[in-house]
Amino acid sequence: MIADPPGQQRRGVTSEGVWTTIAAMIGLSFGPSTIAVLGFGVFIRPIEMAFGWTRTQVSLASTIISCMIVLVSPLQGILTDRFGSKPIILASIPVFSAGVAGFYFMPARLSAFYLMWAVIPVLGVGLWPLGYLRAVSSWFDRRLGLAVGIANAEIGIGSALVPLIAGMLIARHGWRFAYLGLAVIALVIPLPVTVLALKERRKLQRVSGAAAPPAIDGLAFRAAAHTGTFWLLAAAYFLLGITNTALITQQIPLLKDAGVASERAALVQSTFGVAMMFGRIGTGYLIDRIFAPFVMVAVTIGAAVACSIYANGVNGTVIFLCASLIGLVLGAEFDVLAFLIKRYFGMFAYGKIYGTVFAIFQFGCGLGAAFLPMSRGKFGSYTPGLYSLAVCLVLSACVFCHFPPYRRI
Repeated sequence: MIADPPGQQRRGVTSEGVWTTIAAMIGLSFGPSTIAVLGFGVFIRPIEMAFGWTRTQVSLASTIISCMIVLVSPLQGILTDRFGSKPIILASIPVFSAGVAGFYFMPARLSAFYLMWAVIPVLGVGLWPLGYLRAVSSWFDRRLGLAVGIANAEIGIGSALVPLIAGMLIARHGWRFAYLGLAVIALVIPLPVTVLALKERRKLQRVSGAAAPPAIDGLAFRAAAHTGTFWLLAAAYFLLGITNTALITQQIPLLKDAGVASERAALVQSTFGVAMMFGRIGTGYLIDRIFAPFVMVAVTIGAAVACSIYANGVNGTVIFLCASLIGLVLGAEFDVLAFLIKRYFGMFAYGKIYGTVFAIFQFGCGLGAAFLPMSRGKFGSYTPGLYSLAVCLVLSACVFCHFPPYRRI
């Protein structure tokens, strides 16, 4: 078993923890979460026009990404539990950047497009949120929620910046050059910051003989997987996953289908990114004070309302409200996941538990990413699909209502 050093059960704020949080913020801004997932929607129309592929064909890449993350996430959990976050992150940054740059040279074949998107999540294995959040979580206890929220906030900032940067590059130089520009950013910004600032609290030491107290060491993965809380977490995040990527990748296309101008649609997407940022910080602050599942109930119901409004037609300023409500739930979900894993299961198998739940979440993402454009193709409208996503969000809220009190605080 594994134990924390004496007196470390209630850690306050340290300079190492602050710098690690800042490094995580910057790394998450320009990693696969923003470039491969949140920024994908900006490229759908340009790639449609460049190759004559249908929207369903292009959007299928989102499903491929999600399916590959299902495979990659448990591997990331094993690697980070074994070697720590920093070595895996540093190894992943240059190869992920090279993979994104590869789109500049992509041939006009749909199979090549799919293959490249299948490879990208593997190249970025260390850069999905788990790696950074595990490092941050190792430094905090009493302010865990706020620390995780601040680290995650940069995905919101990245989701606002990446579409704007990509949109500007696409307009001036084309979509190929846009991917090349994003690849350079993904390398030159996160790499030096990670080298200089990211640290993980010193490796936990093995305790010989009897097992350490559960409040210190946490549960092994197998023990955690036999708890009802683990499966509640898995169910809630599977339902959230169905809505996540579908809304991210299809928000700009559904707005354009409704006659919203490209510039206004990009502004809505940026509003969504800003709301995600505030959702992450605000959620982090709240879950240190309010039972985290109750916070998720509130934001998932809000997103369900937004989907229902979108389903009834998008016009006027209400589209900014809808984007904000969706951004809040997407901002909250990973703060709460990182927080709940430590509160219910501890740090012993943090990486494996997070990686498994994240894989289940991404499996839902793959289903949702394929379902929403297919629904549009079948019915000629996003309306039935959006109502279905609203139902998934309400069901997720119901699951969060059944979470038990925390095992450790």
